[in-house]
Amino acid sequence: MRWWIGTIAVVLVGVVAFAYAPVRSSIDARDPLPTMRVRRSTLIETTVALGTIKPKVGAEVKVGSQLSGVVERLNVNVGDTVRKGDLLAALRDDDLRARVDTLNAQLRSSVAEKEFAESELARIERMTGLVSALDLDNSRRNFKVKSAEVERTRASLAEASITLGYTVIRAPVSGTIASVSTYQGETIAASFAAPTFVTILDLDRLEVQAYVDENDIGRMRVGQPVTLRVDAFPGNELHGVVRAIYPKAQLVNNVVNYIVIVDIDDRQGLQIRPEMTVHVSFILAEKHDVLVVPRSALLRESGRDEVIVRAGDQWSRRAVQAGLQTPQQIEIVSGLREGDTIVSDKQTWKQHMEEKP
Repeated sequence: MRWWIGTIAVVLVGVVAFAYAPVRSSIDARDPLPTMRVRRSTLIETTVALGTIKPKVGAEVKVGSQLSGVVERLNVNVGDTVRKGDLLAALRDDDLRARVDTLNAQLRSSVAEKEFAESELARIERMTGLVSALDLDNSRRNFKVKSAEVERTRASLAEASITLGYTVIRAPVSGTIASVSTYQGETIAASFAAPTFVTILDLDRLEVQAYVDENDIGRMRVGQPVTLRVDAFPGNELHGVVRAIYPKAQLVNNVVNYIVIVDIDDRQGLQIRPEMTVHVSFILAEKHDVLVVPRSALLRESGRDEVIVRAGDQWSRRAVQAGLQTPQQIEIVSGLREGDTIVSDKQTWKQHMEEKP
């Protein structure tokens, strides 16, 4: 009789264990699931905008002529490097030089007449009482007229010399010749606008114009750090800082963008040129030494965030508070500790639960 009672008891225990086995195995920590340990890291939230390399204000200068004439010499070509003051071109100046020579001769003549009038006035003034007041007044007037004639000739000579100087075109800034608009022997006409001879571009004074979506512009600020990736130089990451934010929007294809000006800190020796395409990553927020988990580990159910945490030999759902979020990672403010083991992929967890009998 005791033997049968023992046998029945063993069978009942087996049945109960068998009935509860599926429930326990569905949350058994030994099941093959992708896991990871919670760790501390630096979390950076960014947004990416498309931009273009542009010359800064004053970095691109169109050099022209204030005079009409024939181009006698053209000393530069596209791609040449010039320094401020270098000779770029010269116009034919024979007529202007002749005018300067003529005015120089007139000046010498005027000075001689002034000196004679001055000596004549001094002689008459010494003869006070022997000459009439009218003669004295005439002598003084003649000296003043000759002096004014000297000043007028000098002014005309200075004007002619300045005009002669316009026949020589020099580089107003240092840079690289970006384009040449005229050629040696060509006749140019200066009317209301000076004809452009060459365009000089200072390749050391470039900036990035980034087009930021209206949804992100509110989080931009002057002095904000950015990272840059130039399409022409894949694999190179540059750094920069926001210098200005245009207040007026740019509407393109019914999309509102704002122009953000970025200065490049270090080009790393790259030959960056205008109109190159740039991907600009703006750092919106940055936190150091915070608990971080993959976004794929976070479950959102019933209005709260949860993760699957190992508790001994079992898995359990635990509510957490999320902080800063990026497309790949999420900061955990509370609910986890450093070193906790969690399921790193919620989809695998859900699939695992559905497959359990």
